[in-house]
Amino acid sequence: MKILANDGVSQSGVDILTQAGFEVITTNVAQEQLVNYINENKITVLLVRSATTARKELIDACPGLKVIGRGGVGMDNIDVAYAREKGLSVINTPAASSSSVAELVFAHLFGGVRFLYDSNRNMPLEGESNFKGLKKAYAKGIELRGKTIGIIGFGRIGQEVAKIALGVGMNVVAADKYMDAAEVAVELFNGQSMTCLLYTSPSPRD
Repeated sequence: MKILANDGVSQSGVDILTQAGFEVITTNVAQEQLVNYINENKITVLLVRSATTARKELIDACPGLKVIGRGGVGMDNIDVAYAREKGLSVINTPAASSSSVAELVFAHLFGGVRFLYDSNRNMPLEGESNFKGLKKAYAKGIELRGKTIGIIGFGRIGQEVAKIALGVGMNVVAADKYMDAAEVAVELFNGQSMTCLLYTSPSPRD
């Protein structure tokens, strides 16, 4: 079975698929040439990210295609309902980027409470003439420990954010209209974990 990862895939992903017996092609084919390439090379699985689209026209023109996979969460670049109606399997990887997004949230939080973005811009511009004033202004940073973080939407990403917040020592308040509570496991470096039951507000039953 041939897989075309048209928007790229990590080498570890290629290795896993190859070991499972698949032939993985990482050639980036232009959208207008994609139909011909899929048919001529007998591609049965098309993997995309956000650049390549898989619309009705492509689905109809590629009868040998069996699976369309999206590396990521959103599938707005795929005609999902139509593909499934035609018997294709359409899959995505909703948990793939959750940790990365949560870490980025805290990168911004750590930078924000210490004025790193502002100081990085102003120190080079005004540092020589107003160093003492800027130093005083940027000395008012705060610690995240003991603060409360509000998380709106407590799905995969929200729960990953909560894990980091708990590890930092923050109080977590979550809001989600689709769930009452979630067990959040904070994983430690030695393989152990600590599980916290976090309730959301408002409750779906309210």
